[in-house]
Order: sequence, then C-alpha cells, then structure tokens
Amino acid sequence: MKVSIALRGVDIKKLLKHIVIIVDTREQQNKHILDYFDKEKIKYEKKALDYGDYSVKIYKNEELGLPFDITLEHTICIERKNGLTEISNNLTHKRAEFEVEFEKARRDRAKMYLLIENASWNDIWNKDYQTMFNANSFYNSLLSFRDRHNFNVDFIKKEDAGLHIHKILAMYVRKLLVK
Repeated sequence: MKVSIALRGVDIKKLLKHIVIIVDTREQQNKHILDYFDKEKIKYEKKALDYGDYSVKIYKNEELGLPFDITLEHTICIERKNGLTEISNNLTHKRAEFEVEFEKARRDRAKMYLLIENASWNDIWNKDYQTMFNANSFYNSLLSFRDRHNFNVDFIKKEDAGLHIHKILAMYVRKLLVK
C-alpha cells in the first residue's frame, strides 16, 4: 500500500519532532536503541508488528496542522539483526519463517530496511561470523533475498543503530508529507 499525503499548512519540521517510533514487542537485545531514544527524547511505543522490528506513526496534532493520526506500520519498517551470526541463522535454519515476514511486507508494498549491526560485506567475505554458512553462499543468499524482496541492507555500528533507525523513519515521513 503506497501512501501519499499532501497537507497544507503543516509545519513539517515541528511535526517531525512528534513522530513516534513503533518498536515490535518481540524485538530483543535492543536496550542500546531504547536508551538512545530515551536520551534523545525520541518518543516510542511497543506494539506487536506484523513484520519488521521498527516502524513509525504520528498522532493527530491539530496545533501543528495534522487533523488525524498517521500510522505507517504497513508502509515502512526496519528489520534489525544484531550481527552476521543472527542473519546467517535466519537465512539457513529459520529461512521459511524469515521469508514469511518479508513476503508480508512485499505484499503490502512496504518499504523495508534490513539493518545489520557490527558487520559489513567484508566481514561476510572474510567469514567473520560464528556459523558454518559458507561465505560465498552467505553473500549470494543475502543478495538474492534482498533482490527478491526489494529491501535495503544497511550495515551499521551497534552504537549508531538508534540514530540510524530514527533518521530512516523521519526521512521517510518527511518525504511522505512533502510530496
């Protein structure tokens, strides 16, 4: 589902300060992200998402010119992995389950990001992970999965994950509202 919203008289900069990040209730090992949100006074709420670990919403704010809530959980999401070992397991032992989640997002035509912490393509090539997955197979599997499901793969330092999640979601909301 593609969403386009043209709002007249909305102060986009002020409105972006009111976004609320939705954190999936099943998301684990994310204290560093929630600590970042708390430190930066970024609002978030926990909710079971159909797919992905993070999405975004904006509550109605007539003072800022937004007469209704905007929930984008079926429009944009971020799936976060805490490293190559976890994504390796998702692409091998848990592939069917992982595939279902990405199929749901693709069915909704949601923009999806895969965020992998403390890793790089180079780490895959150098087999810097703790599974038996062959490096070449791992690399090719991740690329083919990305292409089949049309999502971005972002590698990022763990300590920058909260900032990156916030920036991706805020940028998406901004593009949506400025069209």
